[in-house]
Amino acid sequence: MATLNLIDSTTGEEFRVLDIDFAEVTPKDILSSDDLGLRAAGQNWWFLKGSQVVDENTTLEKLGFQDNDKAQFMEKVVGM
Repeated sequence: MATLNLIDSTTGEEFRVLDIDFAEVTPKDILSSDDLGLRAAGQNWWFLKGSQVVDENTTLEKLGFQDNDKAQFMEKVVGM
């Protein structure tokens, strides 16, 4: 089990996601979880590793995340 440090790129608020299995969990699993207390969980979000948007359905392990890495998330902007 590992820890991911998650940062809301809009507010700068940080969340520690503890005891997750990087081989099983995807960014979509994290961002749709009500357990973290993320604002408006389940909305459309981008999940970023560094400045790169990653596939939300690929496991954290396959995306190259390691224990105690940081990831960012930001709300997707809907065009007019």
